Formats: sequence, structure tokens, C-alpha cells
Amino acid sequence: MVPEIVRGKEYGPKVDVWSLGITASEMLNGSPPYYDKDPDVVIDLIATNRKPNIKYTDYLSSVFKDFLDRCVEFDEDKRYSASELLKHPFMDLAEEWKLYKPLIVTAAKCVEEIINRSEPGPEDCGI
Repeated sequence: MVPEIVRGKEYGPKVDVWSLGITASEMLNGSPPYYDKDPDVVIDLIATNRKPNIKYTDYLSSVFKDFLDRCVEFDEDKRYSASELLKHPFMDLAEEWKLYKPLIVTAAKCVEEIINRSEPGPEDCGI
């Protein structure tokens, strides 16, 4: 769970960025952060503990470590947005990714436009 949700804030786009970082952490560690703790303790740790402890970072490249750090930044205002992550040097390492990047950037802009409108309609972004 994301710190801002635990603290009672609304769900925002950076929640998904946190989730991406936690998913990558789970893949690396083989389990989610605090998996061995009582659920009530976990909620408190998430709300107050800043970044979760990610093991085995010695095996990661510095560019991926930085990408992960940007995802699991505790302060929502400092956490990278999806658009910022798309520009991160780590994303340039995936060759096939470069084919999809323009489509994802366009889709992200469309979603942002729809969210910022008071009453989005079917004409938004060609839908």
C-alpha cells in the first residue's frame, strides 16, 4: 500500500509509480516489503518509515537503483511522475521500449487532458 493512501489522501497518479517500484522490489526480493510483519504494524511502517528496505541492491546497476529510488520516494511531491519516469535513462536501455514510447507518451497526455476537464466527453483524444 502507498504511504499517501495509508495517511488518508486521495488516490493519484503517483500511486501507480509507487506500485511499480514495489513490484520491482518484490521481483528482486522474492516478497513484498514487511511481509513478515503483522498487518497492523505494516500499515504503521508504510505511513512513517519512508522508503521500504530493498535488498540485494548491490546487484543492480546504478541507473536501475536510481529508477527504483524515484519510484519509491516517500514524499509524493518528490516522487517521479510516469512522464518523468519515461524520460529516465533506465528506460533508454530497453530497445523494444523505444518503439512504444511515443504511443505511451501520447496516451499519457490524453489521459491528463481528460482528467483536467470538468466533463470529459467521447471526443477526447479520439475516443
